[in-house]
Amino acid sequence: MAKVFSFTSVLRKNMMEKDKPDLYYALAKSSGEIDIDEMAERIQRSSTVNWADVVCVLRALQTEMIDSFKKGEIVRLGNIGSFYVTLRSNGVLVQKDVKEGLIKGARVRFRPGKEIKDALKTLDFSKYKPENSEGDK
Repeated sequence: MAKVFSFTSVLRKNMMEKDKPDLYYALAKSSGEIDIDEMAERIQRSSTVNWADVVCVLRALQTEMIDSFKKGEIVRLGNIGSFYVTLRSNGVLVQKDVKEGLIKGARVRFRPGKEIKDALKTLDFSKYKPENSEGDK
């Protein structure tokens, strides 16, 4: 059976052209979440590695990723993709005025590998309908 990815809609303002009308956009609707224990269980079922070893490796991966980010390294996980840090900062008019104090925070971003990108191209979509839905709103 094909997996269908659900979406809902969200009304957003056009911040670049405030005189234009607000528009509705598709928004991904998650169907739940999976934690490290469940991920380890699934990996155990599809491989010869036991649950405890999978959890140990995943936690060690987390530790190594944190250390790599602190060093400014991009973490490439083969065909899975890469994780890298981006910064949020205030802007200034003169380049030499860019200093540490302007940085408001850091985020981790993920860039998927080819296999994951290709899998996303094959998704089927379906508008999310709550259990007690009364049609489209």
